[in-house]
Amino acid sequence: MKSISFDTGINEYDLGGKVTVHFNPTDVGFLEKLSESFAALDLIQEEVKLSQEEITDEKDVFNLAKNLDGKMRDILNALFGMDVCTPLFGGMNLFASAGGLPVWANLMLAVADEVEVCMQGELKKREAKISKYTAKYHV
Repeated sequence: MKSISFDTGINEYDLGGKVTVHFNPTDVGFLEKLSESFAALDLIQEEVKLSQEEITDEKDVFNLAKNLDGKMRDILNALFGMDVCTPLFGGMNLFASAGGLPVWANLMLAVADEVEVCMQGELKKREAKISKYTAKYHV
């Protein structure tokens, strides 16, 4: 039996030296999930912000943060199709800040940056390949 090999664009990414994920950063399906995840996570972040203004009992604030942290973890894990939150963040609440942003946002922005770089690279490769073939037929 013959085997045909081809490039799927699926790359292996090491996230923070803690977990390895696989995805094609130019896959429209992945980009849609990334966009939807960003929107859902941002809504949860806003919910916490509004709730902190309304909730005065400290214990209620902590319970809300714990509950919403679980929802955020579900969103991030679904994006990658595996548990990335446990190895990356352990028991840290995803609302914790690092570098001025919540840790969940740092992860998402790093992925978005990679998507942008890969999209630009693929466009350049595509143009080079297409021009190679179209050049033959230009008089």
